[in-house]
Amino acid sequence: MKWKGSVFPRGSKLYLKIKDARGDWKQVATSFRVGEEAKANRLLSMTRDQVAAGASVVDSTGVVTVESYSRTWLKNRERERLDWKTDRSRLDNHINPALGRMALEEVRPRDLFEMVRKLREGDAAPRSIRNIYGVVAALFRDAALDGLIEPRENPCILNVRQLGAVVDKDSSWRETAIYTRAEVLQLVDDERVPLDRRVLYAILFFGGVRHGEAAGLRWDKYDETTESLGRLSVVTSYARGRTKANRARAVPVHPVLAGILKEWKEQGWEATMGRAPTGEDLVSPTPGTGNMRTKGNTYRRLQFDLKQLGLRQRRVHDLRRTFISLARSDGARKDLLKWATHAPPRDVMELYTSFEWQALCDEVRKLKFDLRRAVVLPLTAALAQRNLGATLVQCSSSAENDNIFRVSRLGIEPRTLGLKGRCSTS
Repeated sequence: MKWKGSVFPRGSKLYLKIKDARGDWKQVATSFRVGEEAKANRLLSMTRDQVAAGASVVDSTGVVTVESYSRTWLKNRERERLDWKTDRSRLDNHINPALGRMALEEVRPRDLFEMVRKLREGDAAPRSIRNIYGVVAALFRDAALDGLIEPRENPCILNVRQLGAVVDKDSSWRETAIYTRAEVLQLVDDERVPLDRRVLYAILFFGGVRHGEAAGLRWDKYDETTESLGRLSVVTSYARGRTKANRARAVPVHPVLAGILKEWKEQGWEATMGRAPTGEDLVSPTPGTGNMRTKGNTYRRLQFDLKQLGLRQRRVHDLRRTFISLARSDGARKDLLKWATHAPPRDVMELYTSFEWQALCDEVRKLKFDLRRAVVLPLTAALAQRNLGATLVQCSSSAENDNIFRVSRLGIEPRTLGLKGRCSTS
């Protein structure tokens, strides 16, 4: 049955009359008064899908609250493939507890200031507070675009005086947010780390990419034949179809990473997933399911691996930071290296600049790294069948093994990686 609806007055207030997909008529009070029909009609169109499912941006009292509007707002974010899961966490944990019951049109700058003040008095880091406020600002901006509040009524006018400076909560922390060469070697080489995660850590470090870029990387975006180093085409973060900076970039593949990816593509990926990879497959999927890795899962696995190796805790993003730091320590030029790790700056001169591919390769190659590791030797069908039955087992779901398939012992013998300098760039 076709969805129907209308706006009608009752006294001085406006109501919605809706016939949903089941053919039932519903009357929903709004917070709008006679003369605000444009806002009520906009609300009517927004509730079309939600009313049929028994939900609405209008709460039980007939008011468009921050919390009721945020549900529709998040659905739109998800539909547009934006970072809605992080936004949902900030709404659930910070914004809705403070503002959720208030009508959108009743929220004032003072209310936002009180929310921020309590966050600053608590354990929230300055950057986290800015991110939380950013969600509030985006929500009210869209509410104004949806016609639910007047643009001049937008309460998001706080500045640095109220929000605080963007500084690290612990001023000494950033100096420790880095790995040593020896620690990176352990993460990409030590057999106590499952093979699939060693490959992921190698992509994150030697590729200098963000986690979403590594998680969304597919085999057809890796050209190992490009001279003089292979090329990773970084065009997406997770499955969004775009990177964080909305600009694709080409990343030269460090010789060590090229060797690891070669072994992984030819043997490790198939041993882990049970079939050979195609161009459309993820380079580093979640073993067992083949799903795209999530930031939270990778972080938990990294903390477990660091503990197994006897190393102190650090973030996933610190691998990218370490790559940049060590490459520059080895002589890589900042102005060239950033073209492989970041989108070009929006400076007019940079927009007219394109460095030669060889120049970018030369800077990435300057990173000195000596990797002597175990490699997956060619497996005969009989050997693969025998070993798979004994070693490719699904671990129980636990803090350290979340449906992870371990294959690190599968057909492995110690040998120096590669030939003709592919093992070492020192």
